Amino acid sequence: MRDALLLFGTTSLATKDTAVYSANSLNLNLPATQKTGRFPAVTIVFQTNASFAAVDGLIPFLQDSADGSSWKTILTGAEVTAPVSGEQIVMGMPVEHRQYLRTGVTPKSTGTFTAVTIDSWIELGK
Repeated sequence: MRDALLLFGTTSLATKDTAVYSANSLNLNLPATQKTGRFPAVTIVFQTNASFAAVDGLIPFLQDSADGSSWKTILTGAEVTAPVSGEQIVMGMPVEHRQYLRTGVTPKSTGTFTAVTIDSWIELGK
């Protein structure tokens, strides 16, 4: 059974090739030596709220920060083309990271990107 743990919130995608970030960053308040969990038990989930146009897609990523202001991408997923409403993109959570996490998405399109939203969260369980 899987349970949603920590919500990054809803991210609005509007302009192709322009990275956008989650509404929330999560302060996990973990010491640098503490581990998060074991893949595949801890995952990052991105879920589309509407079907994408046939020419549209996305590249999900995860960033971390020591102070909540300077961010570094630590995980990038594969490009997903034309996901349908409710489709979930799941990525394994990196074992090590700094105190803050946020998700991001880069919209892709071969035409004009059609605005949509996507939710993201940390999930625990198999």
